[in-house]
Amino acid sequence: MPLNHLDLQNQIQRFSRDELLAHENAEKQLVQASTVLEHVSHNIEAMRKVGEVATTRTAIPTTELPNQAFRNAQWNDVYNLVCADGSQIMPDPHSSPIFALVNIGIIRIPAEKSKAIHPVIITDLYQRDRLYIKNQLIGEDIIALDRDVLELRYLYENCQELKGTTIALRDGLLELYHEPRSDNAFQERLQTYYAYLQSFRSAELSIAGYVDKPRSQMVVELLRLCVEMEEKAHSENTYFPDINDRLLFEQRLKNGERSAIFENFLPKNDLHGTLAPFPFYFFYLNVSQNEKPWIVRVEIPEWVASDKARVEVLHSALLEQCAIMGTKPYPYCLHRAHETALVRQAEKEELARQIQAMQLKEGLPLDEKSYKQSAKDHTSRRIVER
Repeated sequence: MPLNHLDLQNQIQRFSRDELLAHENAEKQLVQASTVLEHVSHNIEAMRKVGEVATTRTAIPTTELPNQAFRNAQWNDVYNLVCADGSQIMPDPHSSPIFALVNIGIIRIPAEKSKAIHPVIITDLYQRDRLYIKNQLIGEDIIALDRDVLELRYLYENCQELKGTTIALRDGLLELYHEPRSDNAFQERLQTYYAYLQSFRSAELSIAGYVDKPRSQMVVELLRLCVEMEEKAHSENTYFPDINDRLLFEQRLKNGERSAIFENFLPKNDLHGTLAPFPFYFFYLNVSQNEKPWIVRVEIPEWVASDKARVEVLHSALLEQCAIMGTKPYPYCLHRAHETALVRQAEKEELARQIQAMQLKEGLPLDEKSYKQSAKDHTSRRIVER
């Protein structure tokens, strides 16, 4: 059914005006927030104390000045790069057959440039005992978490045989946030995820999560708290309500520069907390190849954040990978991992046909898709008018 474009015209106009107003407000707030950052950065310890008593998720500065920018150290050593991304097929109760799948793409770029890039595909079709929990079809949250676990597992396994400096990189957050869940299936998966991260630590491997176009406000939240502390105000989100960290660092980081490293602080009362056995850190990085800044967030675990050499080689590797993609910078290795993992609609349909063919061969009566789905699938419909 087409949209009601007549009704939409006024809504589009209002939407655009609201966006313009927010943009104008953000420009003023960016100046204010930048001024506050310059003012408070001379006292890291005071900033840490403000952050550590916060009741909201916020950033905490480490040993680097929060208002400082850091150039690429031009790391000249060679390194291996192993990247992971995944895709999934969610189970649809209206379809037939009902199935779920996670597909992981791994790209290995060896330190020796003469060696070819090695792609790896791992495909995991859910068997019945995993497709249902207590006779209930599993949901998207479980499958998304399974994908996170498998990405880390195969990242780790594909780093093992490589010699020399190795960086593991995944698309998205490294620290996982989830709604509070007490069921065993969910908790076990989270624990497995962090167990694999511990394996990276034990093997002294560097790992990072790459977040393109981030929306986090953790640094801005710290600045809000610092202002409130100085002015003894307690109104929530009074300061800089229309900006986020990315907008702040667009004003501060030149091409190739990174921000200071911050701790990803979660207060004890955070209901969306984590089972992580160690803290996580992050920095912002301008990967732009032209005059338009492009700020990304790079998440790293404790043992990477505390090692200057590891941070420098990661900084250099990300800039090198992003430069390959030209004016729309994104790590080439992650792009290749995404291409490797992607399950297209035609492949999903072919897999469904293969499953049904095998079920027929085994003598299993085929289930029908829901009649609701059948109606949606009709390419032509009889129209009944009264």
